[in-house]
Amino acid sequence: MGTKFCVGLIGSGFISKTHLDSLRTVPDVEVVAVADVDVLRAEQFATENGVPRFYPSHAALLQDKDVQAVVIGVPNCFHHGVAMDAFAAGRHVICEKPLALSIEHAEEMIATAAAKGLTLAYAEELSFVPKFLKARDLMNSGGIGKPYLMRQCEKHAGPYSPWFWKPAEAGGGILMDMGCHAIECIRFLLGKPRVKSVWAHMGTYLHNAITDEEDHVLVMMEFEDGTIGQAESSWALKGGMDSTLEIFGTEGVVYADLLKGMGLRAFSEKGVPSLGDESKGWTYPDYDWLWNNGYPQEDRHFIECMRSGATPVESGEDGLAVLEIMLAAYHSAGIGQKVFLPFRPRGLNVPPVDLWIHPQKDLGIGPIP
Repeated sequence: MGTKFCVGLIGSGFISKTHLDSLRTVPDVEVVAVADVDVLRAEQFATENGVPRFYPSHAALLQDKDVQAVVIGVPNCFHHGVAMDAFAAGRHVICEKPLALSIEHAEEMIATAAAKGLTLAYAEELSFVPKFLKARDLMNSGGIGKPYLMRQCEKHAGPYSPWFWKPAEAGGGILMDMGCHAIECIRFLLGKPRVKSVWAHMGTYLHNAITDEEDHVLVMMEFEDGTIGQAESSWALKGGMDSTLEIFGTEGVVYADLLKGMGLRAFSEKGVPSLGDESKGWTYPDYDWLWNNGYPQEDRHFIECMRSGATPVESGEDGLAVLEIMLAAYHSAGIGQKVFLPFRPRGLNVPPVDLWIHPQKDLGIGPIP
């Protein structure tokens, strides 16, 4: 056994529990602390999950001398500030998506991590999904000819926490929640070619009464080699969740269904208690949800990079690239036109979703290079 690598969780919601379970599959890694501004929630999380210590703030957790890295799983508007405090304390960072809500903040996070010799890992689990990696291998084998279109769709009926509905905290709706997954999945599987242009359409179809944010979005990315990426994400899907990948080539096609292709399915009139409230009717149980969704592989890779000094396959630079595409998508949907990259507006003084909601308003955007 090697020396334990100690990790702290900042936030005690769903994604922190996911990272906790995933990190516990990585040899010689221990989650030693959790922090939440709701200290009772942090205490409950620690007690229920066997985490040794809990703290009332990320600042308090960063004083824990055992902690070598943190996972940031708090509302999007806090990613930058928490990451900067972690870097100042000499800690590596795994940052949940989106990396930040402004170009300036993303660039500062990247530059600070590099200057201090610390790892900034961008938590994009779709780049580690076994089915999607196999689909990439099939594409790269030459069996489907030259790919000309890759489509990733991820949809469900809405987020699990109230802050997702608030532009000031989330920055935007479904694009900030799951659209970023689809965008980076496509970029990654195609080898991260440069995006030339972005066209987007979005609307609020199911949740108008509670938010001004978009709950359905379609983003078209034109890559420099002519390949098209289509990212479709939704909070407006009734009846469960979908996550699919389609790769169209000149000589064939590859389909991958993340959630409904296990070869295992069940029907229950009353529902299956172990599967949750949405298990009435047909369900497609997952034999290993964490592994199938790429989380343990993601965290193992990130920890290995922190230990070795290697650059993660999903780094801060990738988070910045995704943010740029999302900002271009909001702008495109707002003005009804294709937007060419680079698109790095500076001085944006409102949530990114306002590029769509108020396209004619003076948003304080500086020169766009």
